[in-house]
Amino acid sequence: MILFQNRRGYSPLVQCEDCQWVPKCINCAVSLTYHQYRHALICHYCGYREELPNQCPTCSSKRILTLGYGTEKLEEELKLHFPDAKIQRMDLDTTRSRSGYENIMEGFESGETDILVGTQMVTKGLDFDRVSLVGVFDTDRMMHFPDFRSYERAFQLITQVSGRAGRREKRGKVILQTSNPIHPLFKYVVENNVIGFIEDQLRDREEHLYPPYSRLIEITLKHTDKKVVQASAEIYVNQLNASLKGIKIMGPGEPMISKIRNEYLMLALLKIRRNQGKLNEIKSVLQHVASEVQQFKEYRNVKIVFDVDPA
Repeated sequence: MILFQNRRGYSPLVQCEDCQWVPKCINCAVSLTYHQYRHALICHYCGYREELPNQCPTCSSKRILTLGYGTEKLEEELKLHFPDAKIQRMDLDTTRSRSGYENIMEGFESGETDILVGTQMVTKGLDFDRVSLVGVFDTDRMMHFPDFRSYERAFQLITQVSGRAGRREKRGKVILQTSNPIHPLFKYVVENNVIGFIEDQLRDREEHLYPPYSRLIEITLKHTDKKVVQASAEIYVNQLNASLKGIKIMGPGEPMISKIRNEYLMLALLKIRRNQGKLNEIKSVLQHVASEVQQFKEYRNVKIVFDVDPA
């Protein structure tokens, strides 16, 4: 059996049951993930870590809850339900060394391991004779991530991990966990209707001007002072609107994670229709306007990063 959960750690969220306090990273605008095997709260963006407190630092309550589940928690639950089964976990924490990865793979291939729990590592390139059951957890989270490619990526991951089951004589079974089983994406997956899925996605992207009907340029402004980066982003986008007529510019706005490694972020997105203009000329305008904004003393240290056709 292979179980796929695209979250490592034990629980993605820790919370005080009484006052709803949540431990957060001191460097990034994210909550800390609890890793039981290290007995630590860890930021998956900058690596900051701290110990899990015995009581809430806000109200002194000792009712600290772990919410949600990652690969560590799945491994623990499986050991309770299947005490006689040999269970292995394959994620970044267990495969940091090459020998760790190879030992897990060899154990599963030889039949020594019965159940393999893992992140994206278990979705690609694995070819085992005896896998007859695949489970995919938390598909809704994959589908509804705030990115225009979220359905595409969910379709790819579900299809790839599903392909690990029944690769030989025995027919395989795939179980998907979702709160919306009638969602059209699952119909495409179950029917293996790749062409239908692509056509559906292309209609949606054409309507909202996303690739392949446009080129995207993502602009990220960074600074340690939130007010400075917000003000510089407003000036930068206003000047772009004046310089790039006819090109759709979205933003500026805060991204979902608005602070990483002690730098506040602001984003703008350019949608450029195919054959609308020469990309090199547009890039020159972006760089020229950036240099103009950075000539202001208060914005001199603002970092401006361009990502053409972001992945």
